[in-house]
Amino acid sequence: MATLAVGCTSPAADAPAILFLRPPDDGGAGQLFVQPLGGDARQLTGTADPSAPEVIDYAPAPDGERIVYATQAGSDTALRLVEPDGGGDRLLLECPAAECAAPVWSLDGLRLLFERRPLDDGLPGQPRLVWLDPDTGATQPLITGAPPAQGARFSPGGDWLSYVSPGDAGIVLYRLADGAQRLLPSRAGAPAAWSPDGAAVVYGDLVPTAHAGDAAGAPPLETAGVYLYRTLLAEEGSRQRLSPEAAVSDSAAAFAPDGQWLAFTRAPAETDAARQLWLMRPDGSEARALTADAAISHGPPRWSADGRTLLYQRLDASPETTSTPRPSIWQLDIATGAATLVVEDGYLPVWLP
Repeated sequence: MATLAVGCTSPAADAPAILFLRPPDDGGAGQLFVQPLGGDARQLTGTADPSAPEVIDYAPAPDGERIVYATQAGSDTALRLVEPDGGGDRLLLECPAAECAAPVWSLDGLRLLFERRPLDDGLPGQPRLVWLDPDTGATQPLITGAPPAQGARFSPGGDWLSYVSPGDAGIVLYRLADGAQRLLPSRAGAPAAWSPDGAAVVYGDLVPTAHAGDAAGAPPLETAGVYLYRTLLAEEGSRQRLSPEAAVSDSAAAFAPDGQWLAFTRAPAETDAARQLWLMRPDGSEARALTADAAISHGPPRWSADGRTLLYQRLDASPETTSTPRPSIWQLDIATGAATLVVEDGYLPVWLP
């Protein structure tokens, strides 16, 4: 289990850096920050305007040279671009009366996809996936006339795209070259995770399970768990369950860079229990918990480039918490189980490529 440690030393010149969101020290809406591990955080957005709109989402380009981020002010959102040193901040796309967020870069960094949801009295409508050219700001639908879609993820080779199709109750695998599609049943509504070699995807599915009634003659009870499954692209119809038979809610699967492990979060199904970090092999074997603090919710996990540590967000989920819980960012060493505080009062962390 995790061993907690707090503290830092002077960062090395080539120390890896993370991106995250948090309110500025002088107050205001959440903004985008960069911080080398063991170093000091630097604010990238909203530096010249204390009343700058809130940053609600972001994504670094594959080469780490640009970061697209989404801001929201009332019912209007916008997509902007900034460099990791804070320079080059410029508007990409205005989205009046709509939420434009969840950007995902293509592997070559030449374009990106984002989700656009119309806002009606502040309530988001059905999402659509839209291409965006970061150089010109030009947009076009991923598929003209397509049903609602969200949660886009590119395969490591860049030739396939996975996305959640709520109307189809599944994950769609979409081949970019010719538009060929394959539907994987999934009612979890969460994105799929691609294996590093692009040969498989792991995704969750909401599965009801019947149990015997509490009393003799009572009708069976039904609970629903969220279980992880693996599908191999080369095998039509393949679907291997990775989660156990127990009633659990598994989510946020992430492959290690070498493809040998899957990190994910788990909680008992249909409970308010805090989510814990878990690890298992891609075939579901050797599953073990990495954290076990019932008062702290963990995740989603983000692997470091060397596969040795996980970056994640922690949130105090205990019912005794009297004030609004404040998220923090931690790093967990897989080999030792030591967990180190990286950022206080930060959320949505990712590694800067």
